[in-house]
Formats: sequence, C-alpha cells, structure tokens
Amino acid sequence: MLADLSGKVALVTGGGQGLGLGIVMRMAEQGADIAIADLSEENAENAAEQVRALARTAFTAKMDVTDKASIDAAVEKILSEAGQIDILVNNAGVAGAPGSTGVAFRDVDWEFTWQVNVKGLADVTEAVLPHMRERKYGKIVNISSVAAKAARYVTAYYATTKMAVIAYTQAVAREFAGENINSNAIAPGRIWTAFHQDWMAEREKQGDTSVVGKDRYEVFETAAKEVIPLGRPQTPSDIGALAAFLASDDASNITGQVIQCDGGQVMA
Repeated sequence: MLADLSGKVALVTGGGQGLGLGIVMRMAEQGADIAIADLSEENAENAAEQVRALARTAFTAKMDVTDKASIDAAVEKILSEAGQIDILVNNAGVAGAPGSTGVAFRDVDWEFTWQVNVKGLADVTEAVLPHMRERKYGKIVNISSVAAKAARYVTAYYATTKMAVIAYTQAVAREFAGENINSNAIAPGRIWTAFHQDWMAEREKQGDTSVVGKDRYEVFETAAKEVIPLGRPQTPSDIGALAAFLASDDASNITGQVIQCDGGQVMA
C-alpha cells in the first residue's frame, strides 16, 4: 500500500472539521492513529468518533494555537496518552480576524492572521520537534495555499502568511534534515469548507451583490471553475491524500518542498 501509515501517530491541528477532518480521515484510512487538536472540543470528539469507526485509535486535545501554554499542554497530553508523535500536520489557519470580508485592510486582520497561520504553526512545530529529534524521526506537513504564489483572489495579509509558511517549512527542512525529519508544505486551491463558507456569509452580511440572494456554493463553484483547468474545486480528501503520502516513508526523500494541489490553478 502506498503511503502506509501503520504504527504511526499523526497529530493534526484544526482536525475537527473541514480540511483538517479530511486529512484526519485519509491518514486513518492509511493506518495511522490520530491525535486531533482543535479549539472546539466538540468538533475534536466528533472527528475522533469517525476515526474510531475505522478501527483506528483516536486521541483529542483542546488547543489554541495562539496560546503557547495551550499548545504545550495539548502536546504533553497527546504524548502521555499516545506515547509518540510521528507525524505533525499544521492545518489550523484563518483567512482573517472575525468579521473580515477581505475588503477592508484592518490591523486586526494582519495581526490575527499572522498569529494563527505563522506564529501558531511555528509554536506547535517547536513544541513537537524535541520529541521528534530525540527519536530521530518525524514527518511535518504544513498547509500553505496557492495564494502564496498567486495572490490574485485573496487579501495581502493572507497571502503573506501563506508565503511565510513556505519559508518556515524550508528552514525547518534544512535545519533538521540530518535528524531524519522531513518538512514539506501543501498549497491547496479552492475548497468548500467553513473557511470559505464563513467568509461568504460575512460578504453577504456586508451587502456584497455578488453573493446576496444567491446560492453560496454555486457562486463558489462557478468562480472556481473559471480559474481551475481541471474544472472542479478541490476537496478535503484530495488534500488528505497528498498529506498522507508526504507523511509516509514512501516520501522519505522529499523535504523542503511545496506541492500544489489546486487542479492546475497555478502552474509554477
């Protein structure tokens, strides 16, 4: 089986719903036991029940990636229960601060997006790295975005943070390559999750005529088809499949790379 994760424990941040849940389920299907870290304990437990239905072990921990004490407590809890963390998927991310429409540039959007998408990702990684270094084994997969390379349809602050994710991914890959730790990034395209749904709801609330009175998914799908050569949005499972491969020993000679999973939206 390609991307066999049997005997591995994967920690997925923001794993309780949306893209994170897609990654969780794909990795469980490939044989991994899963640690789900999420701000919502309810979402984490619901995801864990789906993992257990596949006869895999699931662990949960409440984690706020903007709070280092919360990160440290969650990692400590998972290590005490699971005994190891072989794979880290830094999936938790935001498009802006609550109330963002992607139109006005607000200081709070820059600050919150950076705190979650970059500093939070780095803090989680650095909480897990000592364990990986001690065992001389680790697979890190960070979720970036096609926005990092083509910021045509998103805000400057979001695109900036996702480019920073790539830089951090490559810095970790170089620094810890000698300790058998792989670090790669995935750049997803357009995915219909709460991430997009909440953003479109806020646009509708603000009176955006491209959304008001229309089916939100149809608006999303039409816009996606216009820019994606394969003619369809991506799914959480699409991204999960790539994450599972990069987290497996089949990808042991891949590190410091950013791989786009976007239906051909950006070819560079």
